[in-house]
Amino acid sequence: MWTLITGFENLSKEEIDTLVEAPALITILVGAADGELDKEERVWSERLLRSRTYNNPKTLNEFYRVVVEGFWMKVHSEMAHLPQDPDTRNAEISTRLERLNPILAKLDIQLAADLYKGFLGLAEETAEASGGFLRLGAISAVEARWVKLPMLTPVVAPKKEQQEEEEGDDDWKDD
Repeated sequence: MWTLITGFENLSKEEIDTLVEAPALITILVGAADGELDKEERVWSERLLRSRTYNNPKTLNEFYRVVVEGFWMKVHSEMAHLPQDPDTRNAEISTRLERLNPILAKLDIQLAADLYKGFLGLAEETAEASGGFLRLGAISAVEARWVKLPMLTPVVAPKKEQQEEEEGDDDWKDD
């Protein structure tokens, strides 16, 4: 079933499972960085993930459908098995999220960049979900440490427009 997700055909089941568990781990890492995953953080991250099942690059819609299935059950299960101390828990989650780097490197650069961007967006939205006035200035100092997902190697796809312009420039030079 997992290999039916477009773009993931070259990954093993374990690698796909690692990608699918990442949003739950990111939600816990950022949302519970201050010790507790509050109701606003839970509600907001689930809404964000549900919106990604249809409001994404089409190649990721199916991925997020799989992620959303039983999402809170995954979060609760992870929370039950992870250390209670936030620093210890976050160190363990960070180590687990580092496993994404070689997996993302195996994917098409655009797909990997879209996943990376989505993971960053989830982290930021989760951090902003509670506190502050109208969710402004809501990222606490402890959340700020994790919100940029420092354990992940940034993945940036080349801009298509720039490539097309460069190719067009090359055509002009040949004339």
